Amino acid sequence: MIIFRIDLGRKYGLGHYSRIKSLINYLNIKKYKIVIDKQSDKKFLLSKKDEIVSLYSHNETFKNEMHDAKKFLKLLKDNHKKLIIIKDSYRMGYNWEKLVSRSCKKVISIDDSLNNKHFSDIYINHNPGISNNDKTLLINLKKKNKKNCKFLLGSDFALFNSKYKKKKRISSDLVFYNGGSGDLSIYEKIIKKLKKIKKNFKISIIIGPYSKNQEFISKFKNFSKIKLVKKQTNICEILKGTRLFISPASISMFESSFLKIPTLLIKMNDKQNLPDLSYEKLGHYFSLRKNDIKYTDKIANLIYLMFNNSSQIKKTMSQSNLNIKKIQINYRKNLKF
Repeated sequence: MIIFRIDLGRKYGLGHYSRIKSLINYLNIKKYKIVIDKQSDKKFLLSKKDEIVSLYSHNETFKNEMHDAKKFLKLLKDNHKKLIIIKDSYRMGYNWEKLVSRSCKKVISIDDSLNNKHFSDIYINHNPGISNNDKTLLINLKKKNKKNCKFLLGSDFALFNSKYKKKKRISSDLVFYNGGSGDLSIYEKIIKKLKKIKKNFKISIIIGPYSKNQEFISKFKNFSKIKLVKKQTNICEILKGTRLFISPASISMFESSFLKIPTLLIKMNDKQNLPDLSYEKLGHYFSLRKNDIKYTDKIANLIYLMFNNSSQIKKTMSQSNLNIKKIQINYRKNLKF
């Protein structure tokens, strides 16, 4: 049995869930449970309700990683030694892993930071700017991890959704997205400016399941040729039908790279602040900082230029190296359960 422990909800978005969902698909895992904080965090996961387990009751909250680890082990009851634990969380780190690893068969950590200390048997980081060929990096990582830890690094181990129904697609000129819980109002002025530049722009706006955007939705629900997409569990079906994608530099950048969709990336936080070369390895040559969004006219003009030259941008993306079959083989080779 595989047990996942993840961050999920309005505060943490969908990223952790998206990564472990990809791993489940890659390895065709049949027997598993996903442990989240509370029942309220799983409202949109109705199709997976039997696999989702809440760790805290309605009146309880996360206190610290040691308290969480003890509750987690208690939840698992007497099956510790047979279980493989896969953790994707910003809150639970070295201390959580060390306590849990004493009672379980194996602990696997998924992280997107190179600075965190870990006590895991396998460490996964799909940062496109790193790889297992970087000897200096491996030396530094070994100093921060459990002895004999195995490292799975870079885009050869990218965790993203690659499955979609080819017949199910939404056609558009532009798609705007700000993650599962991001505030879409940051795009409001840009979208309005774009509609002035080109009235016939066909725009899709993906509303994340944890987004508080009712005011934003009310402003755009009656705009012509603007489609508000709610409760979308597979954004690939939307990306496949568009010419340009505007998105955070998060997991969705792997999906647009895989589909070869020209993308304007916005570095929304420090965890997304990778060197430009890292994004270029995925075929993404246009990235901005969150603070740049205030330059409405310049951003709108950039998007318009990218849209008009999307065919040329798409050609440059042919150099990106996301090979889903190779990624699946890499995981099946290194994660033998």
